[in-house]
Amino acid sequence: MQKNELLLKIESTMPFLSKTEQKLATYILKHPNEILSLSTKELALQSEVSEATLIRFTRKLDFSGYTEFKLNLSANIGTDETTPIPAHISKDDSSIDIYQHLATYTKASIDSTSQTLVEKDLDAAIQLIEHTYKKGNLIHLSGFGSSAVLVKELQIKLLRLGIPVIHHEDIHLQLESVLNMKANDLLICFSTFGNSLQTHQLIDIAKNRNSKVILITQYGNEKLAKKVDIPLFTSGTENQFRLASQTSIIVQSMIIDTIFLSLALKDLDQIQHDVAQTKKSFSDLGYYVK
Repeated sequence: MQKNELLLKIESTMPFLSKTEQKLATYILKHPNEILSLSTKELALQSEVSEATLIRFTRKLDFSGYTEFKLNLSANIGTDETTPIPAHISKDDSSIDIYQHLATYTKASIDSTSQTLVEKDLDAAIQLIEHTYKKGNLIHLSGFGSSAVLVKELQIKLLRLGIPVIHHEDIHLQLESVLNMKANDLLICFSTFGNSLQTHQLIDIAKNRNSKVILITQYGNEKLAKKVDIPLFTSGTENQFRLASQTSIIVQSMIIDTIFLSLALKDLDQIQHDVAQTKKSFSDLGYYVK
């Protein structure tokens, strides 16, 4: 069974919808083909929501209204550009079954993110990181909970490029660090759902100090995204248990690798030379097994 990218996009934005919008979204996900023949009034009636809710919902998905939404849905359903619907994981599944289900969720999320990630925003984020470093301004990183893993990954990747960054795992030190930011410094934040109060506070402080902010977050997180200079939206389709972030971490990690390689390719010969020198130094110091 297949599902088009628009339906995956709707699933991704579910956590940020109101209860009535979630009711509408659930109906659309269950009856995508039927919707193509329904008017605004008919769909509102079938899904038991108001027409105003329907219009508001389509605009949250970046459409001008229901007509454009329906045209896009029709175009997607009428093509082969579809992604397998991940099957629910069961208590009776074997370990390899679970792995295969998770792989399907991950592929669906990667494919869906190609629709939510805006190329000009990604390019702007890469250019801002490069510009901030070359101008001698400071780059700060922030992320809490599972997002802290992504912060560490970006820190290591940028270090490999010779770009120093500032990150403290202790929230008090993070706060003090951001309070010392200057104009045109850069804060890069990871927050899948934007539930952490500290993330909102750090972004507000950075903006009040005329610093720049890049946010990597889940599509639909407009409340946090509207505060920053450059939001990069990913689309994570998680399994039904949602015990921990899984696909969202993988997709955001791909954003990190995209930023890393894009920066590296700007001066590839020098980067390759520096990496080789670093490895030689580690070897000379006896850090590698011989």
